Amino acid sequence: MKIHALIIASLLTLTFAGANAQTNATVSTTQDENIYITGTVQTKQGDPLRYAFVQDKLTKSAVYTDSLGSFTLQVNANSKLGVTCTGFNDTLIDVKNRTSFLIRLSYKNAANGQSNIPDPTKTTDNINLATLRDQLILNGPDAAQSRSGGGNTGKGLNVDMAQGSVFPVIHQKEATQGSRYLLGDWVHGYVVNSKDSIIQNPGFFFNYDKMGGGLLLTKDQHEAIEIYRETIKSFTLFDALNQRYTFTTVPEIDKSHYVQVISSGNNYKIYKLTKTKFEAANYVSDGVASSGNNFDSYVDEGVYYVLDVKTNQLQPLALKKKALKQVFASQADKLNKFMAANSGDIDDAYLVDLGDYMNK
Repeated sequence: MKIHALIIASLLTLTFAGANAQTNATVSTTQDENIYITGTVQTKQGDPLRYAFVQDKLTKSAVYTDSLGSFTLQVNANSKLGVTCTGFNDTLIDVKNRTSFLIRLSYKNAANGQSNIPDPTKTTDNINLATLRDQLILNGPDAAQSRSGGGNTGKGLNVDMAQGSVFPVIHQKEATQGSRYLLGDWVHGYVVNSKDSIIQNPGFFFNYDKMGGGLLLTKDQHEAIEIYRETIKSFTLFDALNQRYTFTTVPEIDKSHYVQVISSGNNYKIYKLTKTKFEAANYVSDGVASSGNNFDSYVDEGVYYVLDVKTNQLQPLALKKKALKQVFASQADKLNKFMAANSGDIDDAYLVDLGDYMNK
């Protein structure tokens, strides 16, 4: 039986203070539209800050900085950037159509301009997830209901024990091909909850179970919990190269799995639903002929969809030119221009570029 608990929003939610940053920027457009920005987050002394969290306060899009303190993010041209990093004062910056930023954060509780900065991936607290879960069951706003096995309705995120109460094995045996998990290791990420608040903490790590359809969270990589799906609006994970994977809930496509956001804009949204099945080794031989595989494997099956934002029409999309022309029939001339300038296989990367183009 799954044990339900409530992670209180105040434990994880970011709070951004007043502006404490220095910015250098170049001016791009003057329209209220989405633009791509780049930047670097540093200390006052110019040292790069890894795992600084930069978010668009309007669109909820966000990213972590890399080992050089750099980031790239699509934001609203007239939004505000919230920037936070463990050991430093939070800051809030107006975008104002700028496309390039140099952000320098001041030390929190600094003495003589310096601060002992803890490891941002180990700063949540000293309790494990089981202790945290028990404390929240005892003290949360829905404690009685939690203890009786009922759901929670308070703020923040509900969590269940990972399916089977067994810690997920992310790294597969050499003989097994593929994986039931999205990424090959636990990674950083953030969640937009059902109340449209961003929940993130650099000391928590995530992975997505493509078979079970659950978002898994761990603090110490020794035990994990599955976040209760009804509390999640979307989530974004970052791999070792800081490549982002954003998923959202679209019940019209699938009620038990999240769908990946390939592209999102004011005109169209392109989604990918991935389901994974396990296929056991099935090699057979009669001494003359053989068939099957001598290894276990996890096999992904991806199905694509396009949502016309203005008409709210959702259509499946095959990765063929004929299918593209059918789905984007209302903008045939624009599609033909894109297809004439872009050759090669129609894959995820192609659809990302196509979505960006059709949303201009």
